[in-house]
Amino acid sequence: MLMDHLNKWVRLVRQEAASKKPDGGGRRGRAYGADEMEQRLLRVDSILSSIPRELVARAAFQCKAFARSLMSFEGQVFDLKANDATEADLQPYYEHLHEIYAKLDEPDGMEGVSTLVLLPSLEHKIRQHESTGRWTSAQSCWEVKLQNNPDNLDYHIGLLRCLRNLGHYG
Repeated sequence: MLMDHLNKWVRLVRQEAASKKPDGGGRRGRAYGADEMEQRLLRVDSILSSIPRELVARAAFQCKAFARSLMSFEGQVFDLKANDATEADLQPYYEHLHEIYAKLDEPDGMEGVSTLVLLPSLEHKIRQHESTGRWTSAQSCWEVKLQNNPDNLDYHIGLLRCLRNLGHYG
């Protein structure tokens, strides 16, 4: 919310500065105020632009602001592609994008990102199966995870969710 507020302030100050045209009278007082405001604007803008996109994306994801997280991760991917990053470097970002699309309930986005993932993880497969309604396949994946770590409560919850969606209430 703070970043939104600061970005809005920057945008409004720029709009106000663009709409004001210098007139002949009283220039000295206005120029000083305009210069001071321009310095403040530059400081705030430099602070906002110095925050790494990946940090913003991860923080937004933790706060369940999935749309902001998606926007930041996509921006990070575009920046990395512009800097000629390899596909191997982009794989973790694709996994994060896949997870975000799952949280946003965007199956088309998940499908698109899935085509870019070279070696999908088990979590990736589970998200894919659950989003497309392939509950038997998701159940199999949860059972594999439970075999590797039988004490993990989240894995039990995932398996129960699959069983419930398959109609196995017993």
